[in-house]
Amino acid sequence: MIQDLPIGGIIQFVTAIAALAVVALLWKNRKSTEVKYLILVELSVVVWALCYAAEFSTSAFEQKVLWSQLSYLGIGFLPMSYFFFTLTFRRKKYEVSVSNLLLAGALPVVTIILALSNNYHHLLWENVQLPEGSTMLVYIHGLWFWVFYTYAFTLIFWGFFNLVKAYFEFHKIYRYQVVLLLLASVIPVLGNLAYITGLNPLPGYDWTTSFFVLTGLIIAIGVYRHRMFEIIPLATLQLFNILKEAIVVVNKDGLIADANPAAFEIFRWKDRNIFQTSVAKVFAGFQNIIEALKKDMEGSIDLEIKKDNVNNYYQVKISMIRDRNGEINGKLLLVNDVTSIRKTEFELRGKNKQLLREIEKNERLISDLDSFAHTVAHDLKNMLGAIYSSSEAVIESLYEGNTDFVKKTALLVKESAVKTIQITDDLMKLATTGYEEVQKERIDMGKIFEQAQAQLSDLFRQYDATIKVEGEWLPTIAYGPWLEEVWINFISNAIKYGGRPPHIKVGCQPLEKGKIKYWIRDNGDGLLPEYHKKVFEKHTRFHPDRAFGYGLGLSIVKRIIEKMGGKIGVESNGEPGKGAEFYFLLPGKVD
Repeated sequence: MIQDLPIGGIIQFVTAIAALAVVALLWKNRKSTEVKYLILVELSVVVWALCYAAEFSTSAFEQKVLWSQLSYLGIGFLPMSYFFFTLTFRRKKYEVSVSNLLLAGALPVVTIILALSNNYHHLLWENVQLPEGSTMLVYIHGLWFWVFYTYAFTLIFWGFFNLVKAYFEFHKIYRYQVVLLLLASVIPVLGNLAYITGLNPLPGYDWTTSFFVLTGLIIAIGVYRHRMFEIIPLATLQLFNILKEAIVVVNKDGLIADANPAAFEIFRWKDRNIFQTSVAKVFAGFQNIIEALKKDMEGSIDLEIKKDNVNNYYQVKISMIRDRNGEINGKLLLVNDVTSIRKTEFELRGKNKQLLREIEKNERLISDLDSFAHTVAHDLKNMLGAIYSSSEAVIESLYEGNTDFVKKTALLVKESAVKTIQITDDLMKLATTGYEEVQKERIDMGKIFEQAQAQLSDLFRQYDATIKVEGEWLPTIAYGPWLEEVWINFISNAIKYGGRPPHIKVGCQPLEKGKIKYWIRDNGDGLLPEYHKKVFEKHTRFHPDRAFGYGLGLSIVKRIIEKMGGKIGVESNGEPGKGAEFYFLLPGKVD
């Protein structure tokens, strides 16, 4: 019989060597979480087999018992290591928490302590005997043995369940690996059941460790033939981990199958155990990604994620993962950081808009100048011609001593010169208002208004006009010389187109949002509502018989006010004698 031969110890030594060979085979993949636990399984077998071999090799009863007790250093942690191996194999990159390790390892630690101290309580073995002429101990198991046995097989069958689940969750090309692992797992269990149940061709001999030789052989076949634990080649895995672009793999059930470190960084996932979690939960804050993944369509979507109060922009490209038959087996998300590209686009758009505005200004100015030039060219030529002819007539009259004619001609020359100067001023204002950059500052509106009024003293006397300031002037933020031009235009229009004689009122009032309304009212015929907008257009004159001009004044005023960030308008119903109120809005003084 085998118990009379040393071959039992030899088998256990061979088992330990085979388990060490499997450890060496797995060592290159030790960075994978599941491989770490499988290595622990094999090391537990090594400890168990070596202690079992030492038990066979000695003839002293006390030493045999001691080696049997020490074998629990391997037996105790083997079920736990196997369970965590199957769990992490099924859920790739799943990290077992320290609390779960401590919880699962508590009972094995207690079992090892009880095994080493069994002589004092006999909870593990009620009795241990060494039959005469035999090298193998015979045990009568105590209560704690069955407690540990229940714990061990609970974890082992739970591990079987994990592998079965993995079979249905994994892609077809990886199911061979699961089948091999299931087969490798069942064999030692059958050996242990034969030992426990007594259905053993060699009573008393525990075949569990011996059957691990077959387990190691099956795992070796899996590593070499089916690239077990190398689902992604190592070079590709390294690239996968160092890529700055985020990669997320979603299986056909809508669960996260894998993700690289860049994905955790971009989406700020703090929980590392997102694998086998639904995309609806993982991407809870990104509804557009969830909606896109519901459709079996390839495409790309844009994301905007705020990080440290800075907007970051990403492009998410969704691709289908298909099997050999072309059936969709999952989805791949590739997330590229396009922040620099988007910001450059925004800058270019801003510059393009600014360029278009400049082009529009240029075109408008060219159009204005062209139109104005055609309008005034003939009159300007006539006025210059009149000045030239009048100068010749003045010379002849001086020779003849006709001073009355000289006086009349001089007045005509003066009038022509004034008109020529006005045309020139309008051209300069039209050309420079839209392009001149000025420094806005706090303006004393009362002082500006008085300067404008002083320049029109002759016009006031000519029309016998009166003007009244209602209330106190409020300061504003603007450019003084331009405001003076605005008031000169408003006052001169109120005089020329007001009542006879003109009675003018001016004033200001504060509005909401820090704006101030400055206004001027006349007592003329006013403007009908349909002309309110048109009056600010170029070359618009409703009463050419009442004043000289080319209809540029209010259009220039409008451009000046808008350039300073304000708004211009008119209020009137066109009722004779009620006049019109022209106004402009500007920002008030900032305290």
